[in-house]
Amino acid sequence: MKNQYFSVIKFPVFVSISLILLTALFFIFSVSGYASLGLSLVEKIIYGVIFGVILLLIITWLLVLSSTHRKIKNKILKTYLKWMMFHVYYFLAMVINLLFIQSRVSLWESFLNFNNEIVLTNHLGKKHNKVLLLLPHCLQNSKCQIRVTDDIINCEECGKCVIAHLKKWANQESVHAAVASGGSIARKLIVEHKPEVIVAVACHRDLVEGTRDAWMLPVYAVLNERPHGPCFETTVSLANVEYAVQKFI
Repeated sequence: MKNQYFSVIKFPVFVSISLILLTALFFIFSVSGYASLGLSLVEKIIYGVIFGVILLLIITWLLVLSSTHRKIKNKILKTYLKWMMFHVYYFLAMVINLLFIQSRVSLWESFLNFNNEIVLTNHLGKKHNKVLLLLPHCLQNSKCQIRVTDDIINCEECGKCVIAHLKKWANQESVHAAVASGGSIARKLIVEHKPEVIVAVACHRDLVEGTRDAWMLPVYAVLNERPHGPCFETTVSLANVEYAVQKFI
């Protein structure tokens, strides 16, 4: 129960803590500097710029938080907020996570859940014809003689892994499903298919790296399960995949 709780709130809480600490440190240094020797004109300008940056970070973060339940219509603002979340706030949260000696996995999961909420909010009520279901190659049975790469159509549906079930379901829903053996293949598939929305299945680390790499695209993350360890005969909840895809078609 505790892990589920942290998987939801950890990322936004850690970003908020980082901004509170930055603000507190700024006021401590500025007040102590003024109390001891006063501030020169140059120092006042420097402190003013730093205060402006911190204020901008706080305002932007409040807008990012609001985007989890309210659609941002302005494209420039939406792009700016996404860039800040993936390139600034993510690292602020990682710093706090390191200071608190916390597991990165729970922070990654919280980050992915947070991004999923934003993706759902931005696409609420929309129907998309080009949804790409991106799957990892480790879902395939290790003893399978058929290497399912790129197009899932190559699967012969022997039923020994979840790929067969995903192929049948994707065909029924007219959703393009593809298997990527790495980041470069995933990027190639995205360029080829130009999807409106991507539903990606992978482990925590790969999903975080993938969503950050394709930050301009709406990527909804679905975590896989690893009963035999990482990158070997993994599986995924069909209900979770169906739930995610159905939100966009």
